[in-house]
Amino acid sequence: MDGHSVHEPTTFADPQLQARAAKSAAAPFIGHPMSWPIRARLTIWYTAVVLVVLAVGAVVVALVQERRALHRLDEDLSRTMLTLHGMMREEFGEGHDVRKAATEASTEMALPDRAVAIADPDGKFLIAWGRHVDWRSAIASDGMRLRTESFGPARYRVMRDRLDTGGKRYVAAIAAPLAPLDAEDAALRSALGWGVFVSMLVAGVGGWLVGRQSLRPLSDMARQTKTLAADRMPVGHLTTPHPGDELGTLATAFNGLLDRLAAVIDGQRQFMADASHELRTPVSVVRTTAQVTLARTARSPDEYRESMTIVGEQAERLSHLVDAMFLLSRAEAHGVHLVREPLYLDDIVSETARALSVLATTRDVSIVTATDGEVGFVGDDGLLRRMVTNLIDNAIRHAAHGGTVRVSLQVSAGEAAIRVADDGRGVPPSQQQRIFERFARHDADYMGAGLGLPIARWIAEAHGGTLSLESTGPTGSVFAAILPLP
Repeated sequence: MDGHSVHEPTTFADPQLQARAAKSAAAPFIGHPMSWPIRARLTIWYTAVVLVVLAVGAVVVALVQERRALHRLDEDLSRTMLTLHGMMREEFGEGHDVRKAATEASTEMALPDRAVAIADPDGKFLIAWGRHVDWRSAIASDGMRLRTESFGPARYRVMRDRLDTGGKRYVAAIAAPLAPLDAEDAALRSALGWGVFVSMLVAGVGGWLVGRQSLRPLSDMARQTKTLAADRMPVGHLTTPHPGDELGTLATAFNGLLDRLAAVIDGQRQFMADASHELRTPVSVVRTTAQVTLARTARSPDEYRESMTIVGEQAERLSHLVDAMFLLSRAEAHGVHLVREPLYLDDIVSETARALSVLATTRDVSIVTATDGEVGFVGDDGLLRRMVTNLIDNAIRHAAHGGTVRVSLQVSAGEAAIRVADDGRGVPPSQQQRIFERFARHDADYMGAGLGLPIARWIAEAHGGTLSLESTGPTGSVFAAILPLP
């Protein structure tokens, strides 16, 4: 073997899985409609809407056209009936009886496309002309004046009317075939059907093209997203041809998300670099001390004690650094739960200042406290003590040699303000925006890890308050923690 492994192509060991995969590849639209591609859903929905609208419109048009054609035919039959009555009256005026008058009227009214019949008042058939139909049932009926009847295989629109004038009574009936109307309706339905089919086809193709064109920016964004690398997060990498539409808004929001993600990744990288830098010094000191101590086979007890003292100091520094990093990591992951209990802020301030007075003495710094009596509060005692400790410790380290750190607790407007002031050199303007960042140190002589102020700010915010650099200058700095009182 040459050291390179050969990867076989992945296969499905289960035949059912193979069949399922083949079915999914061959029929992508099988399954719930919501699982179909958006383009297909938009096309089907658009086509369905167009089909319903056109179908309803076609049905309405066909019904309206049929009613209008039947209405025109009824009006034509009414006019023909009035003409027939007028001629019958003229014949009656000449002294003819009903049969003679009907015979004369038939010779004067040529109606090849209509069927006309006249009967006596008792329904006895007298005469008929025009189209040949079986009038016996229609002429003797006392039914509707206008109705549709079937004479053999053909359908007719029949108008029947009874007249009594000058003592002469008779029954007249006129019939018009419905075949021309049926042919018009059939032609109209065929035209509407083809129109609906062509319109649906055009709507489907048009919907597909419109959906493809509308969703193309989304496909482009997907391709752009696939080209992104986690280690190179550029800003504003997704683009759309129309930034003002919905897809442009989506791209803008996604770019904002990527910007925030890039900031988080950069912060993690910076945190790892800073943490590595902070851990390197004590580890190097411990390793160097051990190597120097072990370089000689025999050393005096004082030399071993001195080496162990150095190792112990660096180990304590490492322990504080790891604890602070762990606390910040848990805080950012919302893994720290506050144990709220009744307490007094003035006790925390006084006791913390008293405990740190030893550290202040080593730097020839004095601590002065001033409180507004008893200040009750509900919060986590351990975290609040750590916040005050970090503030006072920061002030001691930056105070002038032989200077003073002033700690005050004041209550006003339902808030408790803990202010810690030093008389050091202040914070340079270039560092004032970074003072609460992790591992940020503006003083070269400061030996801390730069985690005290970020932890203190988080503790204040966890209790619903704020921590800020209230003022700074050549005469010193003032940090203020504002906590809302219950």
